[in-house]
Amino acid sequence: MKRALFLFALALFAASSLAVAAENAVDYDTEVQESEADTRQEAKSKTPSKSAERIRRFGGDVAVQKGLVRMETVRSSGAVLFYVVNGKKIFPAVDVNGYGRSNYLSLFIGAREYRLGKSANCLYHYDVDDNSITETFTVKKVAELTSTYTICKMDEKDEQENCVLVKHSFKNATGKKKVFVLKAVYNLCLGENRAFHYSTALKSDIGGEYVVLPSKDESWIISSDSQNAVEFIVHGKDVTPPKKAVMANKDVVELSSPSTSFNPGNSFESLLSYNNSSLGLYWDAVELDDGASAEYSYKINFSTNDFQNSGKLYPVEKPEEAKAEKAEEPKKEPASTDSSGYIDPSKLNEEYVQQLINHINSLEQSDPSLNRLKIQQLQTEVDEVLQVLRSRK
Repeated sequence: MKRALFLFALALFAASSLAVAAENAVDYDTEVQESEADTRQEAKSKTPSKSAERIRRFGGDVAVQKGLVRMETVRSSGAVLFYVVNGKKIFPAVDVNGYGRSNYLSLFIGAREYRLGKSANCLYHYDVDDNSITETFTVKKVAELTSTYTICKMDEKDEQENCVLVKHSFKNATGKKKVFVLKAVYNLCLGENRAFHYSTALKSDIGGEYVVLPSKDESWIISSDSQNAVEFIVHGKDVTPPKKAVMANKDVVELSSPSTSFNPGNSFESLLSYNNSSLGLYWDAVELDDGASAEYSYKINFSTNDFQNSGKLYPVEKPEEAKAEKAEEPKKEPASTDSSGYIDPSKLNEEYVQQLINHINSLEQSDPSLNRLKIQQLQTEVDEVLQVLRSRK
């Protein structure tokens, strides 16, 4: 009898619970739809105006694009990538393989190098607006460095944005007075299909290791192909001249320290880096008290003309001085579009073409996604060399 009463009471409780549940039931589909609608509305309210030039990318990374300039953050490595915007096409100005890890900043304290990027030893975050990217790197009990890259016009009279003003500022966080050296590395790629990767005010045919000691007479460094160019202004107005600017094989630059001796003319090739050159900027050593800071700035100009050997396009002297120099300068003939004019003659043979094809095959077999840009560059070089060879038959 007791068992029957217990079962009856249990049944009444279950029925009551079901009734309450039915009364308070939530339609899951409706709830999800309402939630998604709220999310869309919230996102819409936060969307920047149509005039904003920011473009969201994978992994939360962001691109800022205006005029001839496009910059991209790479959250996985802490790099900032640069592109030349030429009409509807976008050309990388730096090597973007490996998520841009070969473009970076370093701080030296004595012989020790602290390479700044996203890692276990370095905290990293970035902020973006419609004109700039600001990165902050913090190495605990060592230093905090902030870099700001701002898109602007090199000259107020320019029709569109064509310049990036770069500012680096770092603070001593060691707790002691220390001597620091700042190093900036750019793995430039536009000139890598030419016989001469770079040109400067004093040397137009740089096809191997070269060191610039920035001055009024040696104030710019150019990397360009036959259509696009980037120009680093390393001396002049709003610029903190580096102690030296080095063009060398990528691996040599990465392994170098402020005291490294370079050998002019050394090849841009190595066993690990095929036809690969980088620009390294090294500033003077600075002694800082704990909490004290140092600041540096320079400019990167972008062009959709091949201003190889023509830094006068963006003079760094005073306007009146620039006008005087322009009046004295003879007119320059337009740059030749003949591919043979910038391909190293030693590369104009079938054996070299086969080497390129073999290299492309090895890159495609290893990891085509990471090697995409290098494969594209090599394929372009194969086409250009073959075009010249065919024209000579």
